Amino acid sequence: MMRRVVLAAVAALGLMAGACNRTAEEAEGPRVRTTTIVEPETRVDTVPQEEPAVARTQWRATSDAARSITGNLRVSIETRRGGPLIFAFANGITVRAQPYNVVPADSRSGVGGQSFAAVLGGDPRVDVYLYRVERENVAPSAGDGGLCGGRRTRHMAVSEFVDSSGRWVFKVAAFQGEAGPSSGADPEFCNAFAFVAQ
Repeated sequence: MMRRVVLAAVAALGLMAGACNRTAEEAEGPRVRTTTIVEPETRVDTVPQEEPAVARTQWRATSDAARSITGNLRVSIETRRGGPLIFAFANGITVRAQPYNVVPADSRSGVGGQSFAAVLGGDPRVDVYLYRVERENVAPSAGDGGLCGGRRTRHMAVSEFVDSSGRWVFKVAAFQGEAGPSSGADPEFCNAFAFVAQ
């Protein structure tokens, strides 16, 4: 009998101790694992950017070159991502271009030692998509010719990102040389065009 009483008392004490522990844990709140920070945070927030023609397709010309030579722009993927893009400019220029590389905007373009950001007038923290122009159709309505005037456009560098005022912008640089930009040879830069999302 005494043994049963002792066992019951021990069991009761165990239950009370468990209840006390739970009450103490509940009062403290959930346990959060923390780590000590031993290095300063030096990263800058990345600039929002997109692969061209995936999220936005309609662009309004904002630079002088874009307003006078190309007009507004519509960009579309021909069949699927990774395939050719169609750049349809309102002034009558249509370009079919195949992507072949993605490079940081602060890398060298081959144009007089300038970075792609400098050539495009864009943000050095974003990516630039490089395209090989497969076809450029120039309608009679395009009074100044194609993106490179009277010469055929052979390569393009494109960047789509949010600028400092919070607008989505689209930058295009056109090249007429056989050598593509960042190839080490002069890509023969023609012109740069700037657009904002409509």
